[in-house]
Amino acid sequence: MTAVSLAETGEPGAARPTIRGWLIVAVSLVGISAGPAAFGIASLGLFIGTFEQQFGWGRAEMSAAASLMMLCSAVSMPVVGRLVDRFGARRVLIPSLAILAACMLALTQVSQLWHFMAIYVAMGTVAAGSNSVAYMRVLATWFDKSRGLAIGIAGSGTGLGFAYVPLVGQGAISQFGWQGGYVALGLLLLCVALPMVVFLLQEQPGAPAGEGADAPPASALGDTLKQAMAKRDFWMLIAIFVVLAFVLYGLIPHMVPLLGDRGMSPEAAAGVASIFGLATFGGRILIGFLLDKFDARHIGLVFFSLSAVGLALLWAPLPAWAMIFPALLLGGSLGAEVDMLAYLASRYFGLKCFAQIFGVLFGAVMIAMGLGPVAFGFVFDMTGSYQAMLAVGAGLCLVASSLVLTLRPYQERRRGGPVSVT
Repeated sequence: MTAVSLAETGEPGAARPTIRGWLIVAVSLVGISAGPAAFGIASLGLFIGTFEQQFGWGRAEMSAAASLMMLCSAVSMPVVGRLVDRFGARRVLIPSLAILAACMLALTQVSQLWHFMAIYVAMGTVAAGSNSVAYMRVLATWFDKSRGLAIGIAGSGTGLGFAYVPLVGQGAISQFGWQGGYVALGLLLLCVALPMVVFLLQEQPGAPAGEGADAPPASALGDTLKQAMAKRDFWMLIAIFVVLAFVLYGLIPHMVPLLGDRGMSPEAAAGVASIFGLATFGGRILIGFLLDKFDARHIGLVFFSLSAVGLALLWAPLPAWAMIFPALLLGGSLGAEVDMLAYLASRYFGLKCFAQIFGVLFGAVMIAMGLGPVAFGFVFDMTGSYQAMLAVGAGLCLVASSLVLTLRPYQERRRGGPVSVT
């Protein structure tokens, strides 16, 4: 019996691996919630107003820090994926999480814009291993038939991070000032996320808790990176998810200041941003469940279209209380991108070099994540409003949703055929 089947079947001796498998999902959920996306980007909106007043930095300049982080991560992702495939997830995750925590604590000492930029560059390079690539590799190894649900639950950690980072950060800022906000976030990484990875993350069924094999199982099948890049679906995945990431992640660090410009208090704006994160959390679990039941292309068409609707509502002159509706739609649809990318990559290209292939795909997406915040900030600085970017973003989401249908179908176990190349 293979490692994957042992983790999912109800055959004798499989109960413990099954329970352990869902524990791995929980650990991955917490770990993904503590990644650079949530801690580096979702927290930025809490400090933009303070830095704008105290240091005179422009919103485009501060957004450029998040963009630099994402661009550096994009360059680092293929290297991270190769390291994960070769040495194992834990050996990449543990030092990366420690470095990310150190970066958050170092932000308490910034006084110059270049200090701020340098720390965000560090989060995108030496802390890049704390992104979701390593967790996705572990989950793809543990699960096959329920892979969509496992990835969806763990991937909802991003939404969980987007939910609790604004609340924890704003609460600490209210009590201890902006430096206290960064200290609280750094301590969360050191005292919660890092110990869970150190003591609980098990990379493959059959390994002791807190340990794992240093390389993927010999039975893992699939394409090499070169073989994957020769396929049309590889490039269509890049086109679809790059467009979505540019729009949705471009909006995230500007959500709180955008709502503030609509007359909302900082606490109320942080609350709406938290609703956005909770919607992402729930949306990813729902989408993961649906991926195991229905064609992922159809699911993408529906949820990416909801992104366009949410941006259109955010563009419309709605009252402040009505902002909860676009927050719910955008948060829910945000759950359909990175998780679906990981799921489709595993189905189209297999597990042999999954971390490296997903690292390249995710790296391309992160370039778009990096450019999006700058585009939103630049348009605001030029026009004094986010309206133009919201209108363009709605159109781009419609384009992405239509491109989903150009992907070729993949076979699924429930249809009686082999599970793609895995």
